[in-house]
Amino acid sequence: MIFREISNSWAFLVQNGIKKSLFAKQTPILIQFAKYGFCGIISVILFFFVAKTGEFLWPENYSTEIAESQRARNLFYIHLVAFLPSNFAAYSLNRWFVFTPGRHQLKKELVLFTIISFLSFALGEMLPVYLVTSFNIPNDFAHLSFVVSSALINFICRKFLVFQK
Repeated sequence: MIFREISNSWAFLVQNGIKKSLFAKQTPILIQFAKYGFCGIISVILFFFVAKTGEFLWPENYSTEIAESQRARNLFYIHLVAFLPSNFAAYSLNRWFVFTPGRHQLKKELVLFTIISFLSFALGEMLPVYLVTSFNIPNDFAHLSFVVSSALINFICRKFLVFQK
């Protein structure tokens, strides 16, 4: 099955070229997932930028010298702040490059997208809190664990609940 998907994706790329494949909404699943991954990378870069800016502006709130429970709570707050621009960027890029909009009206689509993002945010936030309080992991690994665990939920929910007609 995977070889068939790779073959379909390659044939689609050869037939349509990279530029047309990038902007096409109806693509083989591997191309769609690659575009989703690229949009995710942009969103993650924005998320990390906001989170690291918070650490830079208020270093005393993210120091390993404070109690792990306080640092975990502070990381939660900065993740919540970073979520907002990151979610909007993810929505815009996914709507433009990856998924076919139109199943719902624009406003409802954005609300559903954000609800799913908040759900994955809440579930994803459990892992870094656990890792910081249990293993005292560094902040960068806490940020990364949040991003990876959240992304696992998002693709399927967005594809089948928000955008698919």
